[in-house]
Amino acid sequence: MHTCTGKVELHCHLLGVISPEILDRIRRNGDPILVDPENLRAAYPVLGAIGFTRWLEILGPYQRATPGYMRPILGAHITELIRQNVVYAEIMISPTMFSQDLNTMLKEFEQWREWTLDLEGGRIQVEYIMVVPRSLHQDFVDRDTLKFIELHRAGLIVGVAVVGLEDGKSIERFAHALNTWREAGLGIEIHAGEHTSSGSIRDTLKYGYPNRIGHGLSIFDDAELVDDVRQRNIHIEFCPSSNLCTGAVSDLRDHPLKRALDLGVSFSINTDDPGAFECSVCSEHQLSQDAFGFTPDDFKTIYTQSLAARFQPRLRHLHT
Repeated sequence: MHTCTGKVELHCHLLGVISPEILDRIRRNGDPILVDPENLRAAYPVLGAIGFTRWLEILGPYQRATPGYMRPILGAHITELIRQNVVYAEIMISPTMFSQDLNTMLKEFEQWREWTLDLEGGRIQVEYIMVVPRSLHQDFVDRDTLKFIELHRAGLIVGVAVVGLEDGKSIERFAHALNTWREAGLGIEIHAGEHTSSGSIRDTLKYGYPNRIGHGLSIFDDAELVDDVRQRNIHIEFCPSSNLCTGAVSDLRDHPLKRALDLGVSFSINTDDPGAFECSVCSEHQLSQDAFGFTPDDFKTIYTQSLAARFQPRLRHLHT
C-alpha cells in the first residue's frame, strides 16, 4: 500500500541520509566520497545519544562538504523518495555547505537549485530549510539572519529550523532572528520535546512561535499544551524510528502518534536521519500501521495535514 500511495516528508536532514550503501553506490559511479563506507558501517546499529554522536563524528568530513560532494548524496536521496512516491519533500541543509560570501552563496545555491530541479524530473517537489544549531554562537546567528532572508527572496529556501539536542537552555536568544525570518515570510520549525519535558515546548512556544515542531513528544504529557498546539494549528513532525533508536521512547507503543490522530493534532510521519536509523518514508508508514492500526483513511488525513503544513505555498506539480 505504502509504495503506491502519495506521501509528504517534512523532517529530514540531508546529512542524515548518508549510509554505507549510498557511499558504496557513489564510489561505484566514479564520484568522490569523503568517508570510507566500511568506517561508517562500524557505527551501526545507531542506538542512543552516544551511538548517534559516534555516527556523526565519523561523518565529520561531510559536515562542511561542498555542494559538489553533496550532489550525489542528494541524487541518491531524491531517487529513493521518488521510488516511494513521495510527492513533496522539505530537506534541512546547513549553510556551511556554501560560501559565506552572500553573492557567492546565492550563485552556488542557484546552481544547487538547478541540480535539484533536474533530479526531480517533474515527479516530486523538493524544497530547502536552513538549519540553525542550538549551539550556534550569537555572532553567527546575527550573520545568518539577513543571509537567510536574501536566500528566501531569491526563492532558494522556504524556512529555518532550530535543530540539535536540547540542552535545557531557553531559545530566547533566537527570538529576534526568528521573528525577523517569520516577518520575511520564512516558515519556522523548532526541534523540541524530544528528550525533554513539556517545559521545553512551553519555552519554544513563548519565544519561537513556530509553524511546526520537530518531534514534540512531550507535548502529549500535558493536556493544556495539546489544546494550545491544536488551537494554534502547529504541525508536529513525528519521527518514530529516530525516537526509538535514540531512546526518546523505549517502546513504539508509547509513541504519541495514535494519540495525536485521535486528538485531531496535525502531524506528519518522517525519517529524520534515514541513513542513521536505517528507515525510509515507506517503512515509517508501515511501522505506524503495524503498531497503531492506521487505516488508508488515516494515511489520507496525515497526507492532507502534511501537505497543508508545507512552507512552500506554490506547488509546481503534484502526482498522487
